[in-house]
Amino acid sequence: MTISTYPDGGTFSGVIGTTTADSSPSWPVPPSPPEGAPNVVVVVVDDLGFAQLGCYGGLGGRIATPNLDRLAAQGLRYQNFHTTALCSPTRAALLTGRNHHSVGVAAIMERSTGYPGYNGRIPKDCAMLPAVLRDAGYNTMALGKWHLTPDEQTTPAGPFDRWPLAQGFERFYGFLAGLTSQWHPELVEDNHSTDAPATPEEGYHLSADLVDKAIGWIAERQAVAPSKPFFTYLAFGAPHSPHHAPAEFVGPYAGVFDVGWDVVRAETLARQQELGLLPDSVEVPPRNPGVEAWDDLSADRQRLFARQMEVFAGFVTHTDAQIGRLLAYLDDSGLRQRTLVIFLSDNGASSEGGPAGFVNELWFLNGEAASVEEMLAHVEDWGQPGTHPHYASGWAMAGNTPNRMYKAFVHEGGTRDPLIVSYPNRIADPGAIRTQFHHVVDVVPTILETTGLAWPDEVAGHRQRPLEGESFAYTFTDPGAPTRKTHQYFEMFAHRAIWADGWKAVALHWSKGVLRRIGFVDAELHDGDPDADTWELYHLDEDPAEQHDLAAAEPERLAELIARWRREAEDHQVFPLDDSMLERLFAPRPRIVEPRETYRFTERVRLPRSGSPDVRNRSHRITARITVPSTGAEGVIVASGGESGGYTLCLLDGRLHYAINHLERAHYVATSAAPVDPGPHEVVVEFASDGANAGAARLVLDGAVVGAVDIGGTNLITYAVAEGFEVGSDSVTPVWPRYRSPFAFSGTIHEVVLELLSKAPPVDTQDALLEVRADLATQ
Repeated sequence: MTISTYPDGGTFSGVIGTTTADSSPSWPVPPSPPEGAPNVVVVVVDDLGFAQLGCYGGLGGRIATPNLDRLAAQGLRYQNFHTTALCSPTRAALLTGRNHHSVGVAAIMERSTGYPGYNGRIPKDCAMLPAVLRDAGYNTMALGKWHLTPDEQTTPAGPFDRWPLAQGFERFYGFLAGLTSQWHPELVEDNHSTDAPATPEEGYHLSADLVDKAIGWIAERQAVAPSKPFFTYLAFGAPHSPHHAPAEFVGPYAGVFDVGWDVVRAETLARQQELGLLPDSVEVPPRNPGVEAWDDLSADRQRLFARQMEVFAGFVTHTDAQIGRLLAYLDDSGLRQRTLVIFLSDNGASSEGGPAGFVNELWFLNGEAASVEEMLAHVEDWGQPGTHPHYASGWAMAGNTPNRMYKAFVHEGGTRDPLIVSYPNRIADPGAIRTQFHHVVDVVPTILETTGLAWPDEVAGHRQRPLEGESFAYTFTDPGAPTRKTHQYFEMFAHRAIWADGWKAVALHWSKGVLRRIGFVDAELHDGDPDADTWELYHLDEDPAEQHDLAAAEPERLAELIARWRREAEDHQVFPLDDSMLERLFAPRPRIVEPRETYRFTERVRLPRSGSPDVRNRSHRITARITVPSTGAEGVIVASGGESGGYTLCLLDGRLHYAINHLERAHYVATSAAPVDPGPHEVVVEFASDGANAGAARLVLDGAVVGAVDIGGTNLITYAVAEGFEVGSDSVTPVWPRYRSPFAFSGTIHEVVLELLSKAPPVDTQDALLEVRADLATQ
């Protein structure tokens, strides 16, 4: 039986008579994509360097990535693909098809400022690809790292128009911030917080969870409408810090990196040349500024740094195994042949670990470095629950071989990244390498051409700006074609570069923030004065590792490129240049959270960090009215933060406790001497700040002081990346190791009132420790 239909929202195509006998029905139906339109799977990994996959050299063949190597063998590897050098900007360009400043994402969302290229608000006239695909009849789903919602808009109050569902994804499961624990992630499903389905003791790891969810969602939709294509955006938190890997994936790397980063770099370049990724003329460049020779390190430092790399390698291999599970599902379900798979990293390997790495990122974010001896105490459990580690910058240097510098720099080490594309129905020479220059802004046009769709004039009622990328789908079938892209600008923290017709001009902007990011370098600083920077010139087609500066030999070409960069900057909202880091983090901006001196809660609540009352370094009072049942009670009344810092007020073993966690290094606890009797009670915590991140607390029960403690230190900048204030539980990780999360309160909480009794001291923007912390926060 034929059913008459017409496009949903269009004109009724049936006949309406007086009765149904002289009428003909017709049904509004949603749009359908073009016949044969492929499924699209985009896999993004975080902070993976150019040389850290097996098929890109694998650090001299040391890192095993068999599934991605197989994907490359079935598709194409691109050796001249570039990103913006930082995560949020790359993701914005990847999903919108416009340059990162054009859509207001010059840096990470937490560093937005009040200029069009920097405000962190992706404009409505620059819609995301999933909205276009959804409106064309695709199912759309996003999993993993988002980091494209303004930080102040990630609370339960929204607004939600820049959360994933409002940007075109029908489903979302992942995290909104720039990083999260792989063992204890702060998860969001669709528009609400949710808990991980298991614990690390039960085998939980976020990367595996994301792939489980991706397979489940695809399978559900295929069970209903097997011919309906889907767009799956799978953005792992891995291998961004914290480097968390199951022990069984780390074990095989024992001793593999004992030779050190200098030997590994040389062997990696040789492997890349053997694979055909780089010409034999390329040589290993000098070490990046601030990186010591491996042979000059002490035995203890060598032991520590080698272990850091073992864990990172296990993290990469574990991620590869999860991607392999997704690819196996596509194969087993018969979907693989008609699925376009795009794999990329969002920027180069990260130097955020600094010269020595760290065992706990929150220590470093709060300005407290760990000694080598302190880190060596964690060598055996490095990367396991309870640690939040990062490796030393020397390994990031090796991971970017042969490219100079790192993530957040616009030399090739920040911007040249792995890209693998597989589409069995289209690619004629699987396993080949492509050398054409491409940029992340080109991915959207490529997907559109492959799916047979065009970018619409309007999306959700908003007239659309033109795309700014160039499709590279032509490379699927024409390996020798010259690149169709003519130029591409770059800018990050006032580092600038432009590529045009095989040549690249680049200026490294030395500032205090850069030095504190990578360690001491004897360089002339140009804070606030980018015009003082020195521009370099490279013929990338012949010198991909930027080793031969031709600025003196080709001054006219250099001047032309610099002028072209300025025109591009003017066209794409790059000005005003901003090399600040701490100032951006604390810049005044419109807030969703209404500032007040008194917060009152009459229900159990769970807030993210961005929506939580901020009591750091401020005198304050917490008053809770509770009832303990006749059978007794235990659990958290109030908590803020997690295992790396914060405070908790709880009942445990019948007694009342107030505990301050200072970066896991110290726990200051006030405890009532006697158990709390059944019945109604008023519990008060009075915290007196000394103005220097320390103070004293009194614990008061029904008007009587029942405990007190002097507090030697509190977290200066942040308790956690995302974990915030809660009433009635401590959901993700425990502030106090005496209990296990969520440790929900089993009595009744009638009211909690939090009063701020002093003003927060001003942030000292010249404080070097503060700038280090701010620079590394959630990038």
